[in-house]
Amino acid sequence: MPTASSQTDSSDAPIDVQLDHASIMTTDLEAATDFYVDLLGLVLRTVEDDPVREGRRRALLGDGRDRDVLELIEMPEMEHPSVPGRGAIHHVGFSLPDRDWHSLRSRLDAQDYEYREVKGRLFVRDTDGLVLEIEKA
Repeated sequence: MPTASSQTDSSDAPIDVQLDHASIMTTDLEAATDFYVDLLGLVLRTVEDDPVREGRRRALLGDGRDRDVLELIEMPEMEHPSVPGRGAIHHVGFSLPDRDWHSLRSRLDAQDYEYREVKGRLFVRDTDGLVLEIEKA
């Protein structure tokens, strides 16, 4: 397991990764948007067709400083309370500078680590199965 002081050469230099957003699945996009905007004070940036999941709508909520914080994804098929995952984190999004993004993709390829590339985004599962979305900054 890597340690905080395990950097040994320049190839181990930290990358400039930034948390881009967390994505939450919801059965009612309007109600969820109202909750996060009216109650928690986030700013509604846009409601749009989801660029990755065809036939879905999403809302992007920001922090008032033009930064995305949450992506709410409409999943009406999860309406029944017995369906697992309702209200769960769907994925965590990161953004990387172009060079680091390509370097990550090369490392994934070199290790035969399974991922999908969809519309310029890498989707990879962590060791517990959580989906990570990595886009170019």
